[in-house]
Amino acid sequence: MKRPSLLLQALCLPLVLWAGFVAHGLLTRLVAQLMPLPAGGGLTIAVLMSQGFLAATLMATVCSYPLARLYGRRAVVVALLMGVPVLVVTLPGLTAPDSSPLAIFLSVWNLLALVTLLVGGTWIATRRCSAA
Repeated sequence: MKRPSLLLQALCLPLVLWAGFVAHGLLTRLVAQLMPLPAGGGLTIAVLMSQGFLAATLMATVCSYPLARLYGRRAVVVALLMGVPVLVVTLPGLTAPDSSPLAIFLSVWNLLALVTLLVGGTWIATRRCSAA
């Protein structure tokens, strides 16, 4: 399959970043509905960490192969860039002086899970697409 031109890839980049940001938000909401917080407070932190990891896993599953098909070898860099809008949105909460250490930890956990799984999945998809 022929890859789109470099100009088309560059023009699609803002759309891809926006779509990734929206997809991450929607998947986070979906996972929060599928895995609600427990009534007792015992497992709240574990459930919140699991929600972030599951949302990142679903995001990598949905986006890895389309990114590899569209961008080829550059897909890993685009996957890394897809974490930037999420970072920009969560950065004010991370740097606020009154934010709790637990909230900061959960935000960083969710961001690292997203970037790691998305970049790793895209790298694997890129290798598989180039081998085929």
